[in-house]
Amino acid sequence: MTSMTVEPFQTRVEGLLLRGSHYLPAGDGPHPTAVLLHGFGGSRVETTGVFVALARALTDAGIGVVAYDRAGHGESDGDFFDTTATGDIRQAGIVLEAIAELDLVDAENVHLVGMSMGAVIASAVAARAGRRVRSLTMWSTAALFVDEIRSGFIQGRSLEALDTEGFFDFLGMRMGPAMRDDARTFDVYGSARGYGGPVLLLHGTDDFIPVSYAERYTAGDVFGDRAELVVVPGADHGWAQLPQRDTVIGRTRSFLVEHCGRGAA
Repeated sequence: MTSMTVEPFQTRVEGLLLRGSHYLPAGDGPHPTAVLLHGFGGSRVETTGVFVALARALTDAGIGVVAYDRAGHGESDGDFFDTTATGDIRQAGIVLEAIAELDLVDAENVHLVGMSMGAVIASAVAARAGRRVRSLTMWSTAALFVDEIRSGFIQGRSLEALDTEGFFDFLGMRMGPAMRDDARTFDVYGSARGYGGPVLLLHGTDDFIPVSYAERYTAGDVFGDRAELVVVPGADHGWAQLPQRDTVIGRTRSFLVEHCGRGAA
């Protein structure tokens, strides 16, 4: 792989400083740029650094990458307790505008890549941004979350503690009732409807989220034939094994190179 430069990225959104990394390919900019959105409770490097591996693959193809920690995650300001899908979508739209204004970013050649809950957020941001987002890639989309939460569970665990303790222990972080309350009215597929660009969905057969939740995005009332779903045998939710990880990175790189046009090497 060719050399890659990593610079800090930060922007203030709704009084919070959100921090991230800007991965730059060799050569002069502005560059076509992918914006990476991590999963619920995760961070900008994602599971065992898969977003860093993706950034290396993309910069090697001449595509810049910005990955940032959403509010209440990683190194960004905010409290995980306050996290909601609606709030993350609103803030991600503001971050996208800030990224598009960076000197080394080609504002006409911006792409979104989301992982798990980040995929849900990316789809909604893309629908709102319209032509500003040239392509959308969704890994292990967490479209299941509203059905789970509405049934009183998350990843098979009861949410009763939200009422008895005031918070739910999600991987050692305190999730507040706001996430549950927001999910009760959140429309996963409706929030994505309206994005008119190309979409790539990648989902594993060993994901705890059934493939059917990804398939629903390919319906005519959501993305229709603008979306391609790739089902990867043996892949888990976090793409934490080989060769499945090579597959998700390779397919994502090829998809972005195709839709970046002349901007990618």
